[in-house]
Amino acid sequence: MNQLDRSRHLFYGWRIVAASVVGAAFSPATLVNVPFGLFIHEFESEFQWTRSQVTTALSVFITVLAIVLPLTGRLIDRLGARRVAIPSIALYGGALASMALLTNSLLHFYAGYAAIALVGAGAQSLTYIKVLSEWFDRRRGLVIGICMSGYGIGYVVVPIITRKLIDAYGWRGAYVGLGLLAIAAPLPAVIAIMRDRPRDMGLNPDGASDYAAPAAARTGKTIAQALKMREMWMLAASFVLASFALNGAQSQIVPLLQGRGMPPFRAALMLSAIGFGSFPGRLLVGYLVDKIFAPYVTVAFYAASAVGLFFLIAAIPDGAVMLCAIAIGLSLGAENDVLGFLTSRYFGLKHFGQIYGVLFCAYLLGAAAGPYTMARAYVLTGSYRSGLMAGIGAILLSSTLLLLLRKWPETPDSA
Repeated sequence: MNQLDRSRHLFYGWRIVAASVVGAAFSPATLVNVPFGLFIHEFESEFQWTRSQVTTALSVFITVLAIVLPLTGRLIDRLGARRVAIPSIALYGGALASMALLTNSLLHFYAGYAAIALVGAGAQSLTYIKVLSEWFDRRRGLVIGICMSGYGIGYVVVPIITRKLIDAYGWRGAYVGLGLLAIAAPLPAVIAIMRDRPRDMGLNPDGASDYAAPAAARTGKTIAQALKMREMWMLAASFVLASFALNGAQSQIVPLLQGRGMPPFRAALMLSAIGFGSFPGRLLVGYLVDKIFAPYVTVAFYAASAVGLFFLIAAIPDGAVMLCAIAIGLSLGAENDVLGFLTSRYFGLKHFGQIYGVLFCAYLLGAAAGPYTMARAYVLTGSYRSGLMAGIGAILLSSTLLLLLRKWPETPDSA
């Protein structure tokens, strides 16, 4: 294998990228978050739960995930991503399938989603971005974007798969199908291909014949040092706000459109349109951040989503709704990719897992608050208008914080 790489055959790191794409496409972010809105009407009908009660389960999932991610990041830094990812994928797939046994108990419902978050933390983007940051330096933004495009693939196909499973086997059968998919797709790829570092195979990052590791890879900020930097807090605040707006809109777009009379399958297609926008968005963002200051790229994409949310407030034609959904997807394609990229640039790689875990917690807190707030706004007012307006304001504040970031240092110890 090493001889092939050294003789300029395909660099093994690109196989890591391919495995990461598969893992991202069928991660908890796509198999738990994305199809959640398709189950809301099912639970309202069968259990007579309110929309905000149902949506609280997603907030529980995200909140628990935010709590355990820093510990998961520390485990990845110490044990390696592969050793954490393999059991996590297997366990979260089983926990997701077990939701088919749900009883008429909100406590059971919330506990099930908490369990999925607890065991699935190692199957999140943290794992894949950590590995890719070790394997690539010069093209880090690009490969993170390619990996995150896997989420775009999942956003497109998972709503369609879920809708068909619900129609054919009911919502309980859909949970079983999603749980099996969570295991069958990513686990073989991670076991067969994923390796933590190029040096474990006698290789250098980017496939270079000679490579002098930058200080960012050798040392990097500790979590204590990172918490004293203004960039840490500005990034955290910015991604809380953006996540609040974008995940809130994504989680409620299906019930919003069905409430306006759109048929269920067509509403699911609009959710897929978010993924359709996310896929090229992630690739383009990954390519651009290697060439242009990453916050500028991100703000440009956020502007599209702010326009999309504004037009969703009105009862616009289906074609225009699809354009709004694609615009939201473009921004979803920017946020998480850029967060991982900026974490590696500002703080280095030695303690990347912990630092990214903390920052991703901030992102997840927004993702927990957004769906609940939008659902609650609907319950109180009978409309999503106030929730969508709050989302637009959050995106504007997030963009302002990103524009105030200074250029990252050449090494994380010179900040």
